[in-house]
Amino acid sequence: MSKTKHSPTPKEPVSSFELFNLSASAVQRNLSAFTVLNLLPAAMMLGSAISSSRRDQQTNDLSGIGSLTGLPTYAIASFAGIGLAIFLLVILASLIIRAMLYALQLEVAKGKTPELADIWQVGKKYWLRLLGLGIVVSVFVIGGLFLLIVPGLIMLRRYFLSPYVLIEKDTSISEAMRISAEISKPYSGSIWGIIGVSILLSLPSFIPVIGSIVSFVLAMLYSVAPALRYQELKKLAKT
Repeated sequence: MSKTKHSPTPKEPVSSFELFNLSASAVQRNLSAFTVLNLLPAAMMLGSAISSSRRDQQTNDLSGIGSLTGLPTYAIASFAGIGLAIFLLVILASLIIRAMLYALQLEVAKGKTPELADIWQVGKKYWLRLLGLGIVVSVFVIGGLFLLIVPGLIMLRRYFLSPYVLIEKDTSISEAMRISAEISKPYSGSIWGIIGVSILLSLPSFIPVIGSIVSFVLAMLYSVAPALRYQELKKLAKT
């Protein structure tokens, strides 16, 4: 009888450049979801900026009219208040969409094709915890950079995968940070590789107009790479 041959479990993570093809394939299989979630925040911010600009102009016009007609100050101030409310709603929506993107990346890295409705539920559940995680990680990284550059860079590597840990394992902020640091420590180069490739993909943005579009597309195609790396290091940690 012939023995079935099993492929050996890789002992080292794949190249960060190799992850580009894997990530791009995952994005293309879920292109509509990635396109919506990547373009929606930009569209909302643009709409908010245009609305705010028009409202400022209206407020200035009303202010001039108010000085002549005695229009109440609160009526003028209400325009500014409405603009602030819209701005805060846009920020909230952007935070939820960011959480949805993390969830989408995590699911497609597992080979799944999630529905936006399911991702929406995840975004609603985790956006506030992810915001807290982002603030805590930023404090650690920026604090490390202020003290010495090296500690800040170490913190960036340690907590790079923490959003995926938090969502997948439904952990606290501190536990997500601990697990991320634990699984990435033996393979720090694989984390820096992803960061380095991401920086390279952003370089076309220095070219006016077309460069920004190219960088946006490349970044979206590579956006699943961190989630793929998380899945990879999680498996390696168990071997």
